[in-house]
Amino acid sequence: MKKRIVSGLAVATVAALGLTACSGGSTPAASSSGGAAGSAGSSTTHPSVANVINGALGDQGFFDDAARGIAALKAAGSNTLNIQADANNPAQWKANLESASDGKWDIVITGTSQMVDILNATAPKYPKQKYVIYDSVVTQPNVASIVYKQNEGSFLAGVLAAEATTNTSDFPLAAGTKKVGLVGGMDIPVINDFVDGFKSGVAAVDPSIQVLVSYVGNFTDSNKGFDQATAMYKQGADVVFQVAGGAGIGVLKAASESKKYAIGVDSNQNALDPGYVLASMEKNIGVSLEAAVNDFAAGKLAFGKTTYYGLANDGVKLDFANNNNLVPQKIQDDIKAYAQKVVDGQITVPTAL
Repeated sequence: MKKRIVSGLAVATVAALGLTACSGGSTPAASSSGGAAGSAGSSTTHPSVANVINGALGDQGFFDDAARGIAALKAAGSNTLNIQADANNPAQWKANLESASDGKWDIVITGTSQMVDILNATAPKYPKQKYVIYDSVVTQPNVASIVYKQNEGSFLAGVLAAEATTNTSDFPLAAGTKKVGLVGGMDIPVINDFVDGFKSGVAAVDPSIQVLVSYVGNFTDSNKGFDQATAMYKQGADVVFQVAGGAGIGVLKAASESKKYAIGVDSNQNALDPGYVLASMEKNIGVSLEAAVNDFAAGKLAFGKTTYYGLANDGVKLDFANNNNLVPQKIQDDIKAYAQKVVDGQITVPTAL
């Protein structure tokens, strides 16, 4: 029965990448968010922007947040285009990127580690084209890279999880087991950056708390995410943090099935399983893309360099909105105090990168 519930959810939400890949259709789809594209450099005030996605929109997370930034640029006056693709077709991603590099767009945006090799091969072929890559780094003179300090945001998620498993009066679904968990998409450096930050946050509250960690092996299998989280809850975990993209949607469903707590990722997922998602650790991808394009318009975007977004510049955050007031204000205030200590340098969060 539970399997059927999660399968239906995966289809409905287009199970997708949180950090590396997302599940899309079998054919590419270009969804226009603006008018016809202008030639490169056609507008210094509102540059034209193509967003090349190595998957599909509808993930309720990573790619959708980037698309929100694209929509904001369109609303401000830019011609924009979201170019979607099949999540398991790198040849299609490459073809889409090259197609968008023909000089019709002032900026071509793409993201995730799966696009690094493709962009590294494409950028030198189109030296006049300007690119922005987010959540990864490509060292090319016509590429501006944006990365996020997910370890810092995950540190706050760890603090929250630790508070929940040690404070049953404020968190009635917790059994006080002093066990929490994290389900990751893949055992890769960027996911382990979440893991390191989360473990550090847990230990900052109580180093005796046990942290369970498992990896789905991809970012699309919500059934496996559901199964792994359910196993953690059966082992006594009071809270499970999902950093598995579309596969992590199954983690949130497992929390509601197990009557335990979860923490979402990438965008505000608090309303997906109301009453069970304590908060969501978000990367402000859309905001960072807006900033990059605006900097380009002002002649300030640094190509060949990397911009970092963390707690100090609101690049990551722990979002409590739409969570039915599951987290008392005093706990939220404590977490803000921990965040300020990171910003002030009183706490150094370890990183896997």
